[in-house]
Amino acid sequence: MSRLLIATVLLACLPLSAQDTKQFVLAANRAGIIELLDPVSLETLSRIHIELPTDSVGLNGTSANEDGSMIYVEGPMADHPSGCCSLYSIDLATLRMNRVESIAGRGSGIKGMSNDRLHTSPDGHWLFGVRSFRGPALDVYDRAQRTTVRQLMPTGLDGDWSAGGDWSGDEFYFFASKHDGSSARLWKVLPDTTDLGAGVAVESFVQPSGCKASAFVNEQFVVDGKGVFIYEAFGFILDRRVDCPNVVPGGAWEIDPSTGHLIRQIAPDLHFSVLIPDGEKSVLYGLSSAGPHWDSPAELVRIDARDGQILQSRTLDTGRWNISIAPLRQTPKGDVQEIQDPESKVHEINQIDPR
Repeated sequence: MSRLLIATVLLACLPLSAQDTKQFVLAANRAGIIELLDPVSLETLSRIHIELPTDSVGLNGTSANEDGSMIYVEGPMADHPSGCCSLYSIDLATLRMNRVESIAGRGSGIKGMSNDRLHTSPDGHWLFGVRSFRGPALDVYDRAQRTTVRQLMPTGLDGDWSAGGDWSGDEFYFFASKHDGSSARLWKVLPDTTDLGAGVAVESFVQPSGCKASAFVNEQFVVDGKGVFIYEAFGFILDRRVDCPNVVPGGAWEIDPSTGHLIRQIAPDLHFSVLIPDGEKSVLYGLSSAGPHWDSPAELVRIDARDGQILQSRTLDTGRWNISIAPLRQTPKGDVQEIQDPESKVHEINQIDPR
């Protein structure tokens, strides 16, 4: 995969200056399709096809670099296509694809933080690394000093826990939930915090009546700048809907971060595999899988985080998808088909009318 080249012959781009980026929703399909969507209408503006081996794990996520000139793709391991994952970059100016070692937010070369999910502070000074394996733990890295200044670990957490977190202004929310969904904690952390303390106990929402207790509940956490939300992620191997169809609650819950109480539920009819904030507005983007095996079209929604209203919705092709949102400098215009032979200069381009 690292040798692929998407030729720019016949390709029209939408150039933007380095200071003038535009926000896009990036959607990646396991089948090897990357779609660039308008963040308001959710319509597809560009589509890139990457031909993958038939036995590969497919594409498992996308993101972009800080200046919006490059897309990162999580795809098959270069020497073992059925294994996940190697990281690849697509230069938006040349559409050349290369394998890369690491990207911000997907692990790093920073000593002691290779298993961390990294979150950069709004001022760019701090990297907070959230770790579940041999954790949960929060690693605090000072980018100016180029060193990890402290590691914060909750105490009194018996059993297996998973961790998440996100910035809200100059504060960081650190979230940990027990694997069976019976307990969760929330901490508000500043860069100079030296002790997490007990944290705030978060009210449980994942044990519906008529459904046996699960060995694993994939509880996730998201901050949109105005509110804090938790939800159960579906569409994965241990999707609880396999054993409890039509019983497991969907949607997301806004919580009061000072008390841990549930405030309200939004989009209860949707079962999100991922829920992400816009980053600039009080908007959430959710990807809902109709069933545990992704054998029905997925639904992508744009939600007003202030009142839970669904502002826009569209369906995506059947298959497993992942989404992210990022500002980009430029995008390919149309539908670019990558031919398997990297030496070939023949590419199929079908223009998309954005209407």
